Amino acid sequence: MTRYTPEQLASFPWIVSTDTLRTEDLLVRYWQTAEQLGAELCTVLPALQHLVGEDSRESDWDDDMAGGCLLQLGDILQDVAPTGFCFGASEGDGACFGFWLSEEWAEALEERGIDCEDPAGTAELIQAFDDHGIEAEQLCDAYCGTADGYSEAQAGADYAQTLADDIGAINRELAWPHTCIDWTEAWRELEIGDGYSLIRETSSSWHVVRSV
Repeated sequence: MTRYTPEQLASFPWIVSTDTLRTEDLLVRYWQTAEQLGAELCTVLPALQHLVGEDSRESDWDDDMAGGCLLQLGDILQDVAPTGFCFGASEGDGACFGFWLSEEWAEALEERGIDCEDPAGTAELIQAFDDHGIEAEQLCDAYCGTADGYSEAQAGADYAQTLADDIGAINRELAWPHTCIDWTEAWRELEIGDGYSLIRETSSSWHVVRSV
């Protein structure tokens, strides 16, 4: 798996080929995608040039060589798939090849109610989870919900207050000064003591996770 910047993910070639199973077509499209992603092609490049290069001839075609070359290219594209994604045919269309969210991550995200329709945004989020040491099978325990705020401090304070309310830690009958809680400080306690952290989703919304 390979890590990508948000800009790279925004222009990522999620769909590599559609509407053909012809090996010669797939070789060209796989090759173009691998080059676009900066994949290392030294082990397969001579065969590609021989089979479908600019100077290749029809008489140069070899079915066995082409099949092996296509398998190698598939492995290379798998190696450069974003974290949490895999390369192959679409589950619903065997002639559509591209990069798809893995079954493990799809199930984990769905279980936590996280939208994964946008592959670029999903890949960026999974990379952030990976930065926090969270794998797909750990997401259920690590994911704590969302928080709102235009800064990390605001979002942390928002989540600390929401959590305190959810667990019944706030006595609504108490009067001032007990109602004057420093929720930013409360969030810092959650960060330091319980391993909570924030992952930005949009300019004003965040995902909340904790170490597991």
